[in-house]
Amino acid sequence: MDFAALFPDLKPWVQSLATVWPAPIIKESSWIFPLILCTHLLALVTLGGAMLLPGLRLMGFGMTSLSPSAVEKATRPWLWGALIVLAVTGLLMGLVNPMKLYSRPAFLVKVIAMAAALILSLGVVRSVAGRDGVVSQNAKIMAGIALLLWLASVLIFGTSYGAAPGAFHILSVGWLIVMAFGSKLTRIVLGAITAITVVGVGIVTYGIYHPLDDYDLVMEINRWTLRLGALLIAGFLLWEFARTRKAEPTTPPLNRLIGLFTILAWFTVAAAGRWIGLSTSG
Repeated sequence: MDFAALFPDLKPWVQSLATVWPAPIIKESSWIFPLILCTHLLALVTLGGAMLLPGLRLMGFGMTSLSPSAVEKATRPWLWGALIVLAVTGLLMGLVNPMKLYSRPAFLVKVIAMAAALILSLGVVRSVAGRDGVVSQNAKIMAGIALLLWLASVLIFGTSYGAAPGAFHILSVGWLIVMAFGSKLTRIVLGAITAITVVGVGIVTYGIYHPLDDYDLVMEINRWTLRLGALLIAGFLLWEFARTRKAEPTTPPLNRLIGLFTILAWFTVAAAGRWIGLSTSG
C-alpha cells in the first residue's frame, strides 16, 4: 500500500513537482542535495533528544530531578525548531524525488506515524507534562487516536512488500526499551527467549534449510518469527509499564504508557524514513 495505490489520479501532478523551483537547481548542483540531507539528519537527531527526554520523564526515567512540565518546557523550543527544519528539508528532498515518495509504502508509513507522533508530542505529552502527570479526558482521546494511527502505520509497514523488513527496527526499539527499563526478572526471561529464538531460527534456516535452496520457506519462517516476537515484546512492554511499581508511586501506569508510545511513534517515523530509499512499491 502506498500513495500511488490510494490516489492514482495524482500521478501527473506528482510528476510535475520535479520541475517546480528549486528542484531543478538542486538536481544540477553537486553539493546542495547532500547539504540538505545532512541538515535533515541533524534535525532528526535533535528531534530525537527533544522527544526522548519528555517521554522518558513520563515513564519515570531520565531527568527525574525535574518535574515533567519543566522537562517538556525546556525541550519544547528544540522540538519545534527540529520539526520546522525537518519540514523544510523534507519538502526540498521530496521535490527532487517526488515519484519515489509517491510509490513507496515506507513514505505512507512515515506520514501516518508522524501524525501519531505529533499528536502525542504536541498534544498528549505537552498536556500531561504541563499538568505534572494529570491526564485529562482530551489527552486520553488524543492518545487513543494517536495509538490507532500508530498501529495502522505498523500494520502497513509490516505487510507491504519491500518495506516489511523495516518493521524490524521498531521491534528492536521495543526490545531495547524492555531490556533497559524492565525488571531484572523480565530482562532475564526476555533475554533467554531471544537467545533461544536466534539460535533456533539460525539452526532451522541454515542447518535444516538453506536460504538459496528454500528461499520462500526460510523467509516465511523469518516472517512468523518476527510476528510472534512482536507479540511477545508487546506483552512485556504492556506488563512492565502498566504494572504498579512500589519504587515509583508518583508515576502512574498511563503516564508510562504515553511516554512509551511517544518514543515508539517517533522511532517508527525514523525507521520508515530510513527505509524509503530501500523499499520498492507494492
